Amino acid sequence: MSNLSDYWLERAQQAIQSETLEDAAKVAEIERIVAMMIADIYKTLLAYYGKLATAEGIDWREAKQIADKFDVEMFQVQAKVYVENKDFSDEANKELKRYNTAMYANREKLLKHELGLIVTKGYAEQENVINKHLHDSVTRTLEHQSGILGADVHVKPTDVEAIVYSNFGKLNWSERLWNNQDELRKDVERMASHVMLRGRHPYEFVPEIRKKQKQTVANTKSLLITEAARVQTEAQKLHYLETIGKDAEYEFVAKRDEKTSKICRHYDKKVFKVKDMVPGVNAPPMHPHCRSTTVPHVGNWRDKFFKDRQGKYRLRGDEETKQLLAKKEMTDAIDSGKISLWKKF
Repeated sequence: MSNLSDYWLERAQQAIQSETLEDAAKVAEIERIVAMMIADIYKTLLAYYGKLATAEGIDWREAKQIADKFDVEMFQVQAKVYVENKDFSDEANKELKRYNTAMYANREKLLKHELGLIVTKGYAEQENVINKHLHDSVTRTLEHQSGILGADVHVKPTDVEAIVYSNFGKLNWSERLWNNQDELRKDVERMASHVMLRGRHPYEFVPEIRKKQKQTVANTKSLLITEAARVQTEAQKLHYLETIGKDAEYEFVAKRDEKTSKICRHYDKKVFKVKDMVPGVNAPPMHPHCRSTTVPHVGNWRDKFFKDRQGKYRLRGDEETKQLLAKKEMTDAIDSGKISLWKKF
């Protein structure tokens, strides 16, 4: 294996570690959002139960039928504020508007609407975190690839959007996230019915609520990490196609630690054609939480690479020819052992 190949593989492992840290930072943000959402759910259940239990001279079965005008008015104001938040996606605002309608006098329905609003707001905030992370992941990947191959690729915003919102399987990540929201909302509404119709104390649901909190974080975490790997693979392919060409080859690089999956170990160091590169088939992610990556395969493509680049980049005078020659001389020196990259890294 050449020094250049070793260098790229080392760069790939460094990139994997860097991206793992980026993931961890976003997961921490998701954990905070979910913790606040779950706390608001429990607090709301407790508040409604408390109003029923403390109603003087009124049985809780009768009290639940009394519409608290103050609660309705406050909920309508809260729903309006959420709907007017310009930072949320169209899908999030569509969900929120469902709760910005005429309120029912039935206290059980009002409670379910209020809880639904809390859940939807929480998922809208999670969507924002994932969306930004995926866009940033594409940008970082393109910059990383430019550092490896020494050629920039100018990508239009529409291309980035297409990468971020591409389907992986039958759905894109946003659709999967909102499907998860539907499941949590149904569970919370069931708890509300038990509190309002059967007079059960919200404390009885604490173990289940904690379980839902862990499950929600786990689902969003898996989605965030897996989709980040996917968009980075898509960005790598785009860069490969624009620089080394569809007939060039790339090498699968597994994340090397004690948790490396069997499938990634199997594909580690295997070589494929760029034109055949497909996430989940012969490129990351190969499984949920996959953090493997790819690098250009060291072969006979370099002469063709530099030759094809001639005339493509707009430089002044003879600077273009000089730059290409300098690059070729450098890679030849690296391959021959005259220059050792390991002295600097």
